[in-house]
Amino acid sequence: MINSLPKNERFRFILVIGLIFFTVFITIGVCLVEAEGQQGFFYPIGYLKRLYHLDSQVGRNFLSQVIPGFKRYRFEEDPDFILDGKATDLLLRFLVNIRNPSPQEMFKTQFPFLARQDAIKGYSLLNTAALQAQPNETIRRPSPLPPARTVPPPQEAVPTPRVESPRVLIYHTHTSESYVPVSGQTHLHNGQGDIVRAGEKLTALLNQQYGIKTLHSDTIHDQYPFREAYQRSEVTVKELLEKHPKLDVVLDLHRDATPGLDHKVPIKGKTAAKIILVVGSDRLGLAHPNWDKNSRFANALLAIMDQLYPNLAHGVILAEARYNQHLHPQSIIVEFGDDKSTWEEVNYSLELFAEVLAFYFSQVSYSL
Repeated sequence: MINSLPKNERFRFILVIGLIFFTVFITIGVCLVEAEGQQGFFYPIGYLKRLYHLDSQVGRNFLSQVIPGFKRYRFEEDPDFILDGKATDLLLRFLVNIRNPSPQEMFKTQFPFLARQDAIKGYSLLNTAALQAQPNETIRRPSPLPPARTVPPPQEAVPTPRVESPRVLIYHTHTSESYVPVSGQTHLHNGQGDIVRAGEKLTALLNQQYGIKTLHSDTIHDQYPFREAYQRSEVTVKELLEKHPKLDVVLDLHRDATPGLDHKVPIKGKTAAKIILVVGSDRLGLAHPNWDKNSRFANALLAIMDQLYPNLAHGVILAEARYNQHLHPQSIIVEFGDDKSTWEEVNYSLELFAEVLAFYFSQVSYSL
């Protein structure tokens, strides 16, 4: 039957069949994700989520090559948005990159002119000709200044206290992440989960025990829609970097959620939560030309961990998303344990990591 069709018609027929199969595949996946909360669907769903996590833009990139109007602007979006997404939102997001399934959004994907109208709304062209001086306009001269007063002798300057600039910034893109043994839940949605408590602990260790001035931001970034968490945290990091331009290290603290990965490790007679360092890249198309600097920093920390506390870290993961790490050359994600880790395990890992970071700073200062 296919061979009897003309060449152009044959291509269209194969394309339609491929799109149908792709849509059915995505729909089945969405249904399985929605069924996770039901009895009988638990462990395998975690692997399905991680499969989508690997590349959540396959469908959109494919369709943008064959159907006009599907190519959209790229943003720093959360690759883990499927963990909390709704089925209908998720299906539209994978197929046509519709973020909010409203009639206006549906029309904009098919008629790019409507999207362009929103972009130029509120834009006005300044009439610079009206601001230029007229040729016959009289130019007023400034009135003479009054006679200068006698300046009193300068007082002895009081030395101002030296203010030390912060060197480390700690924040949380996924502010709601929690540990089940600690709070009884994996996420405290629209709130500050246990990971914020971990950030406070690490900040106190660096400030008080090692004298490394550290800032901690507990701003909530992962409220609904969750896929915009990295866009919100980007605003926070930019503001803090502008206010504190001498920051040396930027850490986005998380806890891992990979199923089947053992996060317990004995260190000197105590159990610690294992650590994962995540480095972003430009593989999803977002500009991040210097990600190798972030990678070198992460591997330098890993080398110190392996030297001081072998097996404390799972290693360094090179991800496809950039995770806002383009904002600073020594910005990485640090994950402490997983949702099953106890606070004692996480707290011990925080103490060990603080020592590792202090050792890194001592090496850098010595090399200078």
